[in-house]
Amino acid sequence: MRRVLTFLLMFAVAGSARAQIRPVRSHLQAGATSAVPAAITALKTRLSAMQATNAVGDNVYVGSELCLACHNGKLTTGEASWRDTQHAAAYIRPMTQWTLVPGKGVLAASLGKATDDFIQGLDFNAISSPFDQYKPNAPKLSVKNGTYTITVGQLDLPVVFIKQWRFTSGVWEQLFGVRVPVSDSPTGKTEAVYSSPLFYASDAGWQTYTPEAYYDTNNQPRYGAGATTGTVVANCESADQNCVGCHATGVRSITQNARGEWVFKGFVAYLYKPDDPSYFDYDGDGNFKLMNIGCESCHGPGGQHILGEGDPAKIVNPDKLDAKSANDVCGQCHAVVASSPTGAIGWPYDETTKTSWIPGSSTPLQSYYTDGEVWWPDGKTGMDTSQYPEFYKSTKPTYQFHQVRCTECHDPHENAQAGQIVTQIVDAQTKLTIPTRVEDNTLCLACHATHGQNTSADFSKITKDMVAAYADSRTAIGAIVEQHTHHPYGPERTMGLSRCTTCHMAMTQGPDGALSLHGHTFEAISPQKTLKYQDQDGMPNSCALSCHATKVNSFDLGLDPDLHVWNAQFDKDLANALVKYYGPNGLWWNVDVDKQP
Repeated sequence: MRRVLTFLLMFAVAGSARAQIRPVRSHLQAGATSAVPAAITALKTRLSAMQATNAVGDNVYVGSELCLACHNGKLTTGEASWRDTQHAAAYIRPMTQWTLVPGKGVLAASLGKATDDFIQGLDFNAISSPFDQYKPNAPKLSVKNGTYTITVGQLDLPVVFIKQWRFTSGVWEQLFGVRVPVSDSPTGKTEAVYSSPLFYASDAGWQTYTPEAYYDTNNQPRYGAGATTGTVVANCESADQNCVGCHATGVRSITQNARGEWVFKGFVAYLYKPDDPSYFDYDGDGNFKLMNIGCESCHGPGGQHILGEGDPAKIVNPDKLDAKSANDVCGQCHAVVASSPTGAIGWPYDETTKTSWIPGSSTPLQSYYTDGEVWWPDGKTGMDTSQYPEFYKSTKPTYQFHQVRCTECHDPHENAQAGQIVTQIVDAQTKLTIPTRVEDNTLCLACHATHGQNTSADFSKITKDMVAAYADSRTAIGAIVEQHTHHPYGPERTMGLSRCTTCHMAMTQGPDGALSLHGHTFEAISPQKTLKYQDQDGMPNSCALSCHATKVNSFDLGLDPDLHVWNAQFDKDLANALVKYYGPNGLWWNVDVDKQP
């Protein structure tokens, strides 16, 4: 019999040391689905006993596997929907069996071998790379006793997890979380996990990541045999303090130890597959944790729901919340914020009550955080904000036809399209099912069809039926959209001509300054803003970002060599050329940002 599931009945409640249960393992046969309800029954017995002694509160997280055991709808079809989203696998433990498998394993294969660079033993001292200045102490990669390891100088940094992104362009980036050897810790390593000095991008290869955290001004390793935790805390980026609260299902606790580290404790995974890399022992106590964005991250803790025999009143359904409360479910992570009131923790967290915000809470999300967003000079376009705060600077939350929700465009449960874009929208009035894609504008037109515009284009002539039958209506739709864009209609092409998102959701921000995330103000950013804010180093505009600075030399100015600079002569010349068309008093549009609210 093949062991496919491990059932860990060990539990700890936030802020309480009373609720400890001895681990019990359940070896379930492949296909033995009847054993899962038995596991749920056993869990209910444990939780009931704990509740009777007041050892468990309302906020008990049990894990997505137990949710899926009962909810046998689309989420479990082939185990290929929620499990295949970035929600489920933003943090993974590196395992040799998943080498080079997208979403599950290390993807770096710069040596051109059949296995990843760690397995191959890549030594940056032996090749030319961005780490040349640190030779002969440049990083070395290896797998030691099954543990992926980064060696800097004489010290081995065991990799605890990979933090990974999959951008809509198809590019993957992977950053590695490590523990650092120190002399003042009982284990000989830091208790918290820290970012390593390197990351891998599938389009650019190995890159440095804050190397100054590991190398001094003489390019020598900061940490030797006598290194202390305080030195690491002072220099390295802590995943415990800044990141993991948005990459785990539930926060059991976050406390500062005697050596100055913020240490995260997550909830124990009751049920998981041993070969699933999205579950692992984050905090080093010997138990796998509920890592990543699981069901309860959005629906709230499920312990009372299980004790209540599936009582729907004891779990949160975001669809039944008002629009703001539902959007807050997404906003708890899709925002650059820090804890309240001092900002010590890098996610919504009340330092006074020592609690994180929970979906469906009667207390507003904003009470749990202090702002950390960074904006371009207009104060509206995000430079480092994530999507939620930008969205609430747009007109969508007060849209005249209805208050827009994040889940109208994004499906939290599946990744059938890049960005977890929904594959269909059901019109509320007609009940018509409209297939949706970004690339052919049907995602936007599914809602905006029938709504007139204050331009030369009359969108009221585009019906929902036309959008639903897009292939048959493309010519008619294209003619109307062209009147609005003044560009040929070719949204499906690489150029994205007259694609709604090309203009209204240009990429203005992203990790490490990379312009890789779509803006969510839904504003076609005017070239007038590039000129208006020259005394603040300028800012990007949609026309330049999406096409005219990067893809097409329409004005004989060439192409922009650096999209991070917006006050160079090229940027001013291009903006002046574009303003003649966009406005104020443009040939095609009459947009004046000084007269906008």
